[in-house]
Order: sequence, then C-alpha cells, then structure tokens
Amino acid sequence: MILLVGVLRAWFAPSMSESEQLTLFQVTAFDPPLRDSRDVMEFPFLSIQKGRRKPIEFTSPDKRVQLHISAPEAFGIATIWDWDLVIYLIANLNDALENGHEAHKWVQFAPYDALRYMGRGTGGRDYRELVQAIRRLSTTNIITNIRQDDTHGMEGRLQWVTDYRIPKRYRTNQFLTNLDDGEADAARPWAVEVSSWIFQSVMRRKEILAVHPDYFQLTGGLERWLYRLARKAVPDRSVDAAINFRMETLYKRSGSTRPLRNFAGDIRKIAERQGLPEYGVYVHSDGRSELVTLFRDINKPRRLPRGVRVISHKTG
Repeated sequence: MILLVGVLRAWFAPSMSESEQLTLFQVTAFDPPLRDSRDVMEFPFLSIQKGRRKPIEFTSPDKRVQLHISAPEAFGIATIWDWDLVIYLIANLNDALENGHEAHKWVQFAPYDALRYMGRGTGGRDYRELVQAIRRLSTTNIITNIRQDDTHGMEGRLQWVTDYRIPKRYRTNQFLTNLDDGEADAARPWAVEVSSWIFQSVMRRKEILAVHPDYFQLTGGLERWLYRLARKAVPDRSVDAAINFRMETLYKRSGSTRPLRNFAGDIRKIAERQGLPEYGVYVHSDGRSELVTLFRDINKPRRLPRGVRVISHKTG
C-alpha cells in the first residue's frame, strides 16, 4: 500500500494564487479499517434525524461538557449519515500514520471510492447527496469546551469541514443562478479540509476508536447513535462488558427531538431486533425508572484484529 502526498495544482488554481497552493493528503489506500472520534461517539454532536434545523443544546450533569450546535436554515445540521464521510477521512488519515506516512488536513479523494467505502450507490443522486453532506459538514457550527486547545474548560467554535473544493461541470453558455447550477464532476478528485479538532484527534491516536465494518449497514439514525455510544462506553477488556443508562439520560444524550415516550419506544424496538453489530441492548426496570443496558454480545462477530481488513460493509 502506498499513500501519497501531493499539491493542489491546476484544478485548485482558479480560487487561489500559486503562493497559496496547499499541501494535501491524497487518499490511495484500499478499504482502511473504520475509525471514529471518541468524543463525537459520546455526545450529541450530530443530528440523528434528517432535515434538522433546530439547534442541539447539551450540558452534562457536572457542567463540564457543553455543546451548542446550529446551522443556517438553508442547509440544516450535519447528520449522523453525513458523518460517514468523516469516518472515511479519519480512517484514511489514521491508516497513513500507522504505515509511517505523512498526513495533512486537506484530503483529496475520489468521490466514487468514498461512496463505495460508505456502502452507498454511485448514481447521480448519490453524488448530489454527497455534495449536500459536505455542505452541511462545513456550515454546521459547534460551540463547545471539549478538547479546545487540548484542555477541558476552554470554549471555542469549530466546524467539521473548514473548507472544500468540488469540481463541477457546466453546460455551454449555462447561466449560473444558484449553488446547484452545474453538476459535481465525479470523474475528478474532490478535496476537503478537516478541522484542526478532528485532525489533532487522529494525530494523538488515543482519541479515535475502531468501528465494526457492519456499522454502515445500519440505516436508522438512532441505531447508529446507539452503536457508537456502546462502542465508546462499554468496557472493551472487561469480563462483565456492559453499562447501564437511565432512559431519560439516553434521551438527553441523543439530542433527539422526538418526545421521550416515542424515543423510549424506539429503543425498545431496537432491543427486540438486536441488530447492532457487536453489542446487545436490554431494556428493564429498577423499580423506579426504565434502564437500558448496552452489553457486548458474545454471540455476535467482533471487530477484526488490528491490521486485518474486511469489505463486508461494501454494497452493490
């Protein structure tokens, strides 16, 4: 496997001078193991519902973690499905570091490869949805005190994607009136600049976690969120690998806009299906409130050992 470092040249030139050309990381790895951010797994940084415009507000019981997430009305808040692209970027950056290569915040990739990695189709609609995902990732504003300047208690603002370049094709003499004039060119490489917050979490290594390759097969936003919480919270090397949450606590941590009773009903359905990779869900009562136990299910396949690749998350 070879991972290359390049420079944005001709297709970047119209928007910046020669002196402003940026060094970038070029994705050339095949199917790197999934990796995700610990903090984004644990707290409601992402909308688990599509089309959300209402800001996400969260404060931990001890007041040490605070989040305010908003986005322009025209785009909406970045969703847990949009985050698949960030998992793809983190996976490739991490793979480069593990193989002794240099990484950069600007990442250039083939959109076809990204969609295949995420288990998506590769038709025109899929590329248009990928464009919208990048827009939401770049326009969602996060105000938080988590890991700003590598410390807790330092508030700052961030965006998941701080800049991007998507080449477009236009019809001859086309009159441009809005963002969606022209078609995103899937035959040329796209590039995004991940935030310093994400990039530094990859560089520190301990702030990212391996994710089961079947994660992308989960279609529901709540299922995806619950798996990621289990992956972060359930002890990985414990004989009794389980953790309990009160239903109300899960509800607050999810950022869901559904009423609590509906949220609880959705969790019970997930527990009935037991469709999460690696983990099981058990809903019960302690006599005072409803409890949700997330546990490692020994009857389900676990993530493969480090260094082993699998393509089970591919579709099509």
